[in-house]
Amino acid sequence: MAPISKSEEYDFLVIGGGSGGLGAARRAASRFGQKVAIVENSGRLGGTCVNVGCVPKKVCWNAAFIAETIHDAGGYGFKLEQKAPFDWTSFKHKRDAYIKRLNGIYERNLDKDGVEYISAHASLVSPNEVALRAIDGSQDIKTVKAKKILIATGGYPITPRSIPGAELGITSDGFFDLETLPKKVALVGAGYIAVELAGIFNALGSETHLFIRGETVLRKFDPMIQEVLTNYYEKIGIKIHKNSKQFQKIEKSESGESLILHGEGGSQLEVDTLLWAIGRAPLVNGLGLDQAGVESDSETGFVRVDDYQNTNIRNIYALGDVCGKVELTPGKIDGDH
Repeated sequence: MAPISKSEEYDFLVIGGGSGGLGAARRAASRFGQKVAIVENSGRLGGTCVNVGCVPKKVCWNAAFIAETIHDAGGYGFKLEQKAPFDWTSFKHKRDAYIKRLNGIYERNLDKDGVEYISAHASLVSPNEVALRAIDGSQDIKTVKAKKILIATGGYPITPRSIPGAELGITSDGFFDLETLPKKVALVGAGYIAVELAGIFNALGSETHLFIRGETVLRKFDPMIQEVLTNYYEKIGIKIHKNSKQFQKIEKSESGESLILHGEGGSQLEVDTLLWAIGRAPLVNGLGLDQAGVESDSETGFVRVDDYQNTNIRNIYALGDVCGKVELTPGKIDGDH
């Protein structure tokens, strides 16, 4: 892994080491013989899915499934006694080790296909130039040229800007950083991320509160799914706060060990952890879209592309969450073709 690039010029430069970027980079190098580099600034390959999304979430889901199986085993004649509570800390360390192993596999695959992996911050300088800034704090900058550039920087989970104290909560990214399992947790959101994490917390023993704006979860799904899942979640003990309005403010308790959520009419709820799952935004800050003339949506910030991932600049392409279309890994893998 090189902190700054080995070369001055490339056939194809990919900005972002997630599912879409990795697939495009490897394919361009291995199938078409292009001189390719991929730039990633997080220090780990795989993007959202591998590091703070699908993969670690599925590991958590498996743990939750096992917990529920143990709970239900008595009804099938099994005599199981859980002598100690779920060890979240031990579980987290093993999950993180698994993800780190995947990061290494991605890096080795790039090397095998002849793709240069550059660990740096990238920003467009022109339609054919990218400035690379070292992530070690040295402020070293190197400008490289590329015949074609792919923007695949992904997205990030957002938090409310208008609620005082909103920054005291975490997002789905922060969920995977939790060192201990909260005894009492509040989640805000009705989408699949909020719903999945609420189910995991509940299964592993947290008192779980889910705040939604409507009457059901998963409002963009089939109405039957909405109704069945909402009723099931309430049945298994998740406390769903329906038709919830925006919190007035969030503040720390006097001890500083918990958070107090202030709602309308003076209502309060004290929790150990607050998790926002209210949407995602594109990672374009500092990317230099304007310098290269790349158009983005003025309201959402998503990079504008056509059906073939072309931006308005002839040699610059974009795919994945940064475009705001299908924010799922299969869509990015399909798009990198």
